[in-house]
Amino acid sequence: MLADANARQVASSELNEPSSESVHAATVSGFAERVTAAIGEEPAKRFEWALLATLRQSKWDVDKALERMKKLAAFAEKNAEYFDGQTPEEFVGQAKIGVISHLPTRTANGELVLLIDGPKLKEYAKAFSMRDMMRLSVFYMSHLLHDEATQVHGCIILENLENYPIFALNTMKGMGPTAMKASFDWLGAAPLRLRGLYACKQPWYVGFMLALVKPFMSRKLRERTNLYGADTAKMLAEAGLKAEHVPPAYGGTMEGFDPAWFLSERM
Repeated sequence: MLADANARQVASSELNEPSSESVHAATVSGFAERVTAAIGEEPAKRFEWALLATLRQSKWDVDKALERMKKLAAFAEKNAEYFDGQTPEEFVGQAKIGVISHLPTRTANGELVLLIDGPKLKEYAKAFSMRDMMRLSVFYMSHLLHDEATQVHGCIILENLENYPIFALNTMKGMGPTAMKASFDWLGAAPLRLRGLYACKQPWYVGFMLALVKPFMSRKLRERTNLYGADTAKMLAEAGLKAEHVPPAYGGTMEGFDPAWFLSERM
C-alpha cells in the first residue's frame, strides 16, 4: 500500500484503488496470476514492476489492465532489441546531451515532469541512432515507472521547440515511418499516465511537424498537447511549476541542471 497520504487519497478518489489492504493484496495477486496465464511466466517476471502501474493506469479495471499488459508484452516481443542487456552506463552519454531528462521536483499536483529539449536533437542525431534513442526511452521510462508516486500522479512533458531542427530526424540512422510508429507504440504500451504535453518557443513550421506525427498520436495525446510560443510564464503556471525549479530553456531560472543526473545516480 502507498505510504504517502496524498498519493493514497488520489489513488482512492481518482483511480478507484482499494483502501482495504486485504482487498488490495488479493486483487494484485489475482491479477498477477491472470497476467502469467495470458503472457507467460518469463514475460510476467520481466514486467512484474508494471502490475501496479497498469492497474492504476486502468483505474483498477482488471480486464482493461490485462489488455494493457498484453499490449506491453507484445511490444516487447516484437521489439526485443529495445529491452535486452540494458545498463545505466550505456545511456549516460546520450542523457548528457539533454534531449530527454526529467526534473528532480514535481508539479503542484505531484506529476513527474519529463523534459524534451528539441534543439539538442541535432547534436544527438549525429552521434546516435533511432535504435539508441528507443533503448534509452524504454530504459528511462521503465525505471521512472517503478516509482509509485509517478504511477499514481502520472507525468507531464515540457518541450522546448526553439529553432527546432525539423530535418535532424531525417539524418538519424534508422529513422523512418516504422521507427516513428514504434516510438508512439511504446508511448501507448508503457503504463504511463500522461497528463499533458506543454510545448514552448515553437517556430512557424511546427505545424508541419505536427501534421507528420499526428497520425501516430493517440486521441488523448492530441487533445492534451498545448503550444505556448514565447509565453513560457503562462506555460509554467498552467503546468503547476515554479520558475526556480525549471531550466531556462523552458522559461525557468534554474541554472546548472544536469540532464543525466538520474542515470548518473544509478551507475
